Amino acid sequence: MHNNNSNKTIKTALFALTSFAVLLTGCQQAPQTTATTAACGTANATLQDIQGDAMQSPRLGQQVTVNALVSASWQDETALGGFFITDAEGSAGLFVQASTPSVAVGDRVSVTGTVSEAQQLTQLTAISALQHCGQGVVPEPTELTLPVTDLAAFEALEGRLVRLPQTLTVNGTYLLARHGAFDVAPERLYSPTQVVTPGPAAQERKASYALMRLLIDDNQAPNPAQVPYPAPALSADNPLRTGDKVSQIEGILSEYNGSYRIQPTQPMQFAHTNPRPAPPTRLADARSLRIATFNVLNYFNGEGEQLTFPTQRGAKTATAFARQEAKIIAALSALDADIIGVMEVENDGYTASSAITRLVQQLSSQTGKPWQFIRVASPTLGADAITNGLLYRSDRVAAIGEAFTLTSDSFAYGSRQPLIQRFQPKGTEESLVVAVNHFKSKGSCPRDTTDANAAQGDGQGCWNALRTASAEQLIAFLQTQPALAATSAHVVLGDFNAYAKEDPLRVFAEAGYHNRAEHFEPQGYSYVYDAQAGSLDHLLVSDALHGRVLLQKHWLINADEPPALGYQFAEQQPIWYAPNAYRASDHDPIIADILF
Repeated sequence: MHNNNSNKTIKTALFALTSFAVLLTGCQQAPQTTATTAACGTANATLQDIQGDAMQSPRLGQQVTVNALVSASWQDETALGGFFITDAEGSAGLFVQASTPSVAVGDRVSVTGTVSEAQQLTQLTAISALQHCGQGVVPEPTELTLPVTDLAAFEALEGRLVRLPQTLTVNGTYLLARHGAFDVAPERLYSPTQVVTPGPAAQERKASYALMRLLIDDNQAPNPAQVPYPAPALSADNPLRTGDKVSQIEGILSEYNGSYRIQPTQPMQFAHTNPRPAPPTRLADARSLRIATFNVLNYFNGEGEQLTFPTQRGAKTATAFARQEAKIIAALSALDADIIGVMEVENDGYTASSAITRLVQQLSSQTGKPWQFIRVASPTLGADAITNGLLYRSDRVAAIGEAFTLTSDSFAYGSRQPLIQRFQPKGTEESLVVAVNHFKSKGSCPRDTTDANAAQGDGQGCWNALRTASAEQLIAFLQTQPALAATSAHVVLGDFNAYAKEDPLRVFAEAGYHNRAEHFEPQGYSYVYDAQAGSLDHLLVSDALHGRVLLQKHWLINADEPPALGYQFAEQQPIWYAPNAYRASDHDPIIADILF
């Protein structure tokens, strides 16, 4: 899983409410014109002077007086705590951080304040005078088409009213719950190393994304009571999924920390072009086995025999865990699989109170099928807080012999220990090997930039060397351990924390392990990070099974769903939660139907 700690409290820093002394002077009623008059007093700066041509205002820190038109206003304490102003031609704009006195769109105002930058948004703060000076007509929006040729094109429009003539694609919804914001671009964006080779090609693709991405904001303060997207409001039954379309976008272009966004001034139109998919239909052929992989996002059922909360990870209360579990069991049940590799299960052994025991009990109860789990000889699989699990239907397959794992080298301190088991499908003489994996994540990078595991700037992130070594070590074990090497049918699955074109997947391919999703679902993905889709999760088959995979696909129930619809936000907004499979985790499961 990616490390998402870089997310910031965007609008808290950007539009923090401040107290100020307001000097409200007498005004005359001006005629209906966009021209400034003496009634507004004498300005000592224009908006263009303040914005300048560089990334930072040339008047930073100076007190200025400007005369302008109000182009948009969100002064309420539940909104942005200020308003935008524009010049008569609409050629420059600026944010004014002022909650009072109230202003409205079309008001002509004179404002005295200090030029400042809040996370790169140029604005006026410490307002000492705000004078109403009649009414005017706000200029028509400037047309903005994505992608732009360079970032300076965005900067030139900062604070101005713009209109996008395009229908854009929703690419990310990570910020919906916290900030009511979502990412758009003219097309679906994919993690560069999902689709191109690491190195210059990936770097070039990453750079191109900056020219075509925008955030659409909701003009509200953080943690909104409701999110208005899609209309009438976000809910468990009315999701905004990545891949959906949005059009008729008009608003103010603003900036936060180098990220440009639209503060909408008009209602937008949404189209649900990426509807929620139904569960994958099971093939009628009884000779096929369905094998699945699913990262269950920190399934922790409570500490110790008393099952107390909070736990190290996962749900913070028993009530929250019940919500989490309902969604996970709904997803696992709908997979209709015979063998499931799971990641991020609480690593608390195999006792009656353990997480893996409860997971199997709940799955058996929900499906009416005899589910069991594989255990290793040691009390736990590894020493980390989370571990891998392997579930199977005992009426469909039988476990053969002991389970294997790896504890040395890259599995001693980085990648979590794999869980490897031989199975025999019922009614056949054949056997297969299933290996469940969770390789080291791309987060918590080494501080020493000379470390081989530091990010190399090629798009693969940090710890790529370790993940690659994990792939090599696992392959060597599968091909040399006698009990495993005797079986030619291998399925290697799990969360590899590596996209399709990265080194670990290249190593598997060169060793004869195939990703059949590339045939059945060429643009398949299991995860959305930074508004870019890609598959960190994979299900690979050996040469012996290459032609026997009848179907392989991702079930897109999580990555495309807003995180707001996960169990974690149910108390913040109850209408966001439903005990169904959608947003049960942050990773999508993958299924493969294989003929035996």
